[in-house]
Amino acid sequence: MAADDLPGTDEERAEAALIAAAANILGSGNRDVPEDFVVALFAHAVPEDLMRYDPRQLAELAADAWALLAVRKPGVPNIRFDAPALAGHDRLRVDSVLEIVNDDMPFLVDSVLAELTERGIDIHLVVHPVLSVLRDGAGRLTAFKGTKSAPGALRESIIYVHVERIDEQARRAEIVEALERVLADVRVCVADWRAMVARVADVVAELKANPPPLPPGEIAEAIAFLEWLLDNNFTFLGIRDYGFTASQAALEPIFESGLGILRSRDMAVLRRWNEPLVITAQMRALLEQPTLLIVTKATVRSRVHRRVYMDYVGLKRFDRSGKLTGEFRIVGLFTSTAYTRSTRSIPYLRRKVDAVVKRAGFDPDGHSGKALVNVLENYPRDELFQLDEDTLYEFALAVLQLDERPRVRVLPRRDRFDRFVSILVYVPREGYGSAVRKAIGDYLATAYQGRVSAFHPFFPEGQLVRVHFIIALSSGEAPNPDRASLERAVETIVRTWVDELGDALARTHDPVRARALFERYRDAFSEGYRENYSPATALGDIRVIEGLLPSRPLGVDFHRRLSDTSNCVGLKVWSYDRPI
Repeated sequence: MAADDLPGTDEERAEAALIAAAANILGSGNRDVPEDFVVALFAHAVPEDLMRYDPRQLAELAADAWALLAVRKPGVPNIRFDAPALAGHDRLRVDSVLEIVNDDMPFLVDSVLAELTERGIDIHLVVHPVLSVLRDGAGRLTAFKGTKSAPGALRESIIYVHVERIDEQARRAEIVEALERVLADVRVCVADWRAMVARVADVVAELKANPPPLPPGEIAEAIAFLEWLLDNNFTFLGIRDYGFTASQAALEPIFESGLGILRSRDMAVLRRWNEPLVITAQMRALLEQPTLLIVTKATVRSRVHRRVYMDYVGLKRFDRSGKLTGEFRIVGLFTSTAYTRSTRSIPYLRRKVDAVVKRAGFDPDGHSGKALVNVLENYPRDELFQLDEDTLYEFALAVLQLDERPRVRVLPRRDRFDRFVSILVYVPREGYGSAVRKAIGDYLATAYQGRVSAFHPFFPEGQLVRVHFIIALSSGEAPNPDRASLERAVETIVRTWVDELGDALARTHDPVRARALFERYRDAFSEGYRENYSPATALGDIRVIEGLLPSRPLGVDFHRRLSDTSNCVGLKVWSYDRPI
């Protein structure tokens, strides 16, 4: 069938013709590369990415990729990262080629691409076919069976990526080492997945059979939450048991219990960013509270699936007398359902939300009751998991009040293990941009003597923007500024030229007149004017404009600003009700 007769768009037909031409070049050149390998490698590329290459380039690239398949031991990835220098191939002068051959398993492609993205590497082309191959005992390729499963064949994933040109061998080697760590994490998580699921199920069964001496509702909700995690709502990346040593007030890892990434003795997920975690008296009190669950964030980014800070679920263990004996620790990633389902359908969250709604005392069918539920449903979901009930109640009502009277609000929550501060900042949508966001983040980092670890802007309906900042705390005792001082500082940062004009009018006129003038002139001054003149100057100009009459239709002002040179004079001319 000719390429023109193939179904699909014009781009897809052109891509198919290009791939077929590359396969023909390899076939006619007596190369040992199967033509169907070329098709398998490139068939699902984005057409506009692939069409930048000619058939001869694709043929050479496919031959190189085939060579990487030649020998590979199961369990060990083949990784090659080159900066090709093929004569006459102008396109490849701006590309580097990353090739990975690995046993097929979940999370490979997104984990590899996340590592490249984290490093700011520009990606030009991505294909990732899964192939069926036969190998001998030494890992040598003995047969290629295409993309479909075949009896006795291994399923191997090829991740084939073109990125921006990286000529420095040392930098490419560094990236390869990082990718080896990524693939090792993926492998151990996938290998231990069934064991981790079984271990969590065993803990649930143990809770049911031998519950600790805690309130039955607390135990039932913890069981429901763990079962909810098992129901495809959590990607398990690691588990480990810890024993509590009362004399040292420390949670000691039981290393032999580790699975997934917590097999590694070097993996610590509850520490400050640059120092080991010290169990303070406050933390010990938290651990010894008669509650079962701790849900928070790990201080380690996941290298598997999504490049975000891992979710941490701790199940405290108690003896029959109610004394803390240890912790069963789970790390991983909540799946999308944790963020999209109603809070009322998620164990652990539903208790908090119901308690806050009941405590507020609003009619559930009234405006305020429905508005509060909406606030809670749209509250950052990670925060809902981590907030205690009292703080959630305080913050939810503060957000609810913003609907009636929008204003700057700063809602800081200090992590229970004193590793970071999570801060929700509400500011006017007008004037908000990346410069304002950066200025607020810089201020918060200074206020807490930490650093901005992450920020997440959100643009709900209404006049305000919400930005969620995470400030990582440094060593030592960090400051704890009060909300009022934080809000005053943020108000100063987000204050606009128009805001200052309103203040100037309010200082010099009675309230009614000031409001009337503000409504008249708030949008009257161009961006160029605002960049060159202060609100105080605008106040004088408004005075002149307001004094113009049909009998006195012109106003003239010669002026010199402090920034003007000695031979520079400004001229303003106003005309009443007609162009000049």
